[in-house]
Amino acid sequence: MNAFFHFDAGKDPVLHRQSYREWLDLKTGRRLSVSGASKGRDRNDDRPGISPVDIADHNSRTALGLLRRFGPLTRQELSRHLGLTEPAITGIMRRLADAGLVSGQKRPTTAHYTAVEFSLRADAAYSLGIRLGADGGETVMMDLAGKILQQRAFTGPEGINDAVLHIRGAAGTSGKLLGCGIALATGFPLDRRAIEDTLEREVGPLFFLDDTEAAINAERMLGIGDREGGLVIIIVDETVRAGLLIGGRPFRGFHGLAGQIGDMCSGVDGASLNDVATLPSLKKHLAAHPGEPDAWVAIAARHLHEMVLAISGFIAPGAILIGGALPDDVFEAIIARLSRERDDKIRDLVIAPWIPSVRRASFPRAGVAVGAALRPFSETL
Repeated sequence: MNAFFHFDAGKDPVLHRQSYREWLDLKTGRRLSVSGASKGRDRNDDRPGISPVDIADHNSRTALGLLRRFGPLTRQELSRHLGLTEPAITGIMRRLADAGLVSGQKRPTTAHYTAVEFSLRADAAYSLGIRLGADGGETVMMDLAGKILQQRAFTGPEGINDAVLHIRGAAGTSGKLLGCGIALATGFPLDRRAIEDTLEREVGPLFFLDDTEAAINAERMLGIGDREGGLVIIIVDETVRAGLLIGGRPFRGFHGLAGQIGDMCSGVDGASLNDVATLPSLKKHLAAHPGEPDAWVAIAARHLHEMVLAISGFIAPGAILIGGALPDDVFEAIIARLSRERDDKIRDLVIAPWIPSVRRASFPRAGVAVGAALRPFSETL
């Protein structure tokens, strides 16, 4: 008998009555459902152990994410990305194919050997994403491959339902709608019960999340990826706030308020970012100085650079991105000014290669609606 399958029940009458599988289940704490399929861990279970079900779930989710980000991949390519053997990849792909989420076909090539490449079945599932803020918002419909099929803006919470119904009808999808992610700015007043009563009948489960986390999700899954050292994305609209990705996970802080940097005061004037680097402050400046944003850009960039220095000094992220509701030309002017501020700081005061250059976010409005639409996929598949 193979030593792996041998166990000594000793004189324990209980173990004498158990099969090896039942004994192993007792040792590992794993339980089988009536159907014989292993039960997944409850989302509220915060025990530190990782079960075989957790591992399989994680590998499947990661494989789906890789196919969404990079397109069709072979077993060998997936093996390199995941650090798993090709037989393990075969098992993962078989499970995903059985679920109707991926398909395989020979990769077109002139080589003698043609490998099978796997790709997402884009029409297998869909999701909705909603960005909701003080200026209204937008909703998008996304397929499993991450392609935006439809999007529509609305002016207030009362317009959400009409926008959702419009893009669902315009998309004409036949696959399963998995739910809707709703991204909100921290502290945004919203009657969640009213939204749930209105939307759940139309779209299924709702997933609420902070807009900074949604922006981070969009960059990590479809944008620049999970950078070594982490990622910070700054959102500028009615307020200034930041999302942080550290160790591959969004960092929320003890009270879930990490990144609420708008009240940070800096500069010789001691002004806060919310006072000098927001859309309302820009509108106020342009009302007094029509067509002359340069002075506002200089002040906003100086204060934002102080914030960048503070974040970089403690976290040293691999990338810092900025996005939000400012006009495109104003964003470009701020980024150019931030680059000058960085060069001046390095030249005149410190040699600080740990201060990254600030770049524009990969998606309009920091990809908040895109990141919200990705949430149902990661939560339900």
